[in-house]
Amino acid sequence: MNSIIALFWHDVDAARSIQRLKEVGFVDDRISTLINESAIWKLLDPEPVGVVTRYATWGAAIEIAIYGIFGALVGWCQCNLLSFGRPYGIVAFLGAILAGAFVGGFLGCFMGVAQREADNHLYIQGTRLGGRVVIVQASEQDVERANLILEQENASGGKVLQ
Repeated sequence: MNSIIALFWHDVDAARSIQRLKEVGFVDDRISTLINESAIWKLLDPEPVGVVTRYATWGAAIEIAIYGIFGALVGWCQCNLLSFGRPYGIVAFLGAILAGAFVGGFLGCFMGVAQREADNHLYIQGTRLGGRVVIVQASEQDVERANLILEQENASGGKVLQ
């Protein structure tokens, strides 16, 4: 069962689309409207931490690789060119890796939050401005038909949620 979500700027358009959906066979318990921002967040982003964590993890991994190369170079230079002992080179390498993990995780976290906001911006901002979100539960065969009806009734941002 898939969910189709669409934003309507006018209540008349939302009501007309719901009526048309019912006329073609969608039952009442498969159609709902949302005007509450928190309910829309729960629908669109059931695990908000997942996106942010994924970006933070990738950011940390990429920065560990970049800073690790830099740390290896600094460690080599300290040991071979400046005649410091090996412990100094190892400390420089490990310090660079830790700095990379921190910087990458920090930047990745911000990117994850920004991506989460960008994906859901239309629906959240639409409800803040007085719009109404219509959600239709449809089988695989009925997704196209429901989406077409929503589009014909002036829906913005029709999207199929898995």
